[in-house]
Amino acid sequence: MFTVIVPTHNRPELLRHTLQSLIDQTYSNFTVIVVDDASSYIPPYAELQPLQGRYVFILRNGIAGPAESRNMGLAISKSKYVLFLDDDDTLEKEHLQSLANHIENSSPELLFCDFKVCHEDRTLSPPQRLSIDRIDISGVTRSSVFVRNRIPNSCLVYRQDVVAAVKHDNQMAIYEDWDFLLECLKGRTLTHVPINSVVIHKSAANAAENMRRGNAHDELIVQTMLDLYKRHPAPDMPTRLERQSLMAGAGIVLAIDYF
Repeated sequence: MFTVIVPTHNRPELLRHTLQSLIDQTYSNFTVIVVDDASSYIPPYAELQPLQGRYVFILRNGIAGPAESRNMGLAISKSKYVLFLDDDDTLEKEHLQSLANHIENSSPELLFCDFKVCHEDRTLSPPQRLSIDRIDISGVTRSSVFVRNRIPNSCLVYRQDVVAAVKHDNQMAIYEDWDFLLECLKGRTLTHVPINSVVIHKSAANAAENMRRGNAHDELIVQTMLDLYKRHPAPDMPTRLERQSLMAGAGIVLAIDYF
């Protein structure tokens, strides 16, 4: 039913935590594809052993970054649905079962769900939980994603045929996951699933570089958004106006024709 693609880069401790959340799933009809672009440590075979026969671990070279790793995972995925799970995020044990129950005999194209944010101190080993917040994104619509993306990558589920001809842009420094989602949304339907079983883990600012989560290229945000607006035209005039208003709030005043 599902393939879970996990790109990873030199974070074995966090990856082990992510894999354990997959081992703990109450639903078993899934395959895990881990794509490692660092190859600087021994793969976590002990954690993978419980997934024997249901995992692929790839050590790759070439362009570093999650985009190319996700593309490689997609290239060998054969299941009906595909999920991307960051190597520092986790799924609560009922997550895949809840998705399977929601899909049942239907065949939705793209799904997304709510999530929790777990703030943690990664200067400690293992990381220590500081607080957790529940985030409701049920108000996100297909049109709103063309303005800004509020859906974490780990909360999305793609039907295989939707992603079959789409690739992540490995030249993008940020927002390659948003670009991928926008490409998949062309002519497709986005469906909200009212579950809250994805956990997005966030680190304190003083965590080591390979343990941090967050955008390291804040200076690229506005220009990248404008580039995405050009690459993915707004589906209607209200969405164009929302884009214009959002940019105006950031001090970027452009004619409506730009959007």
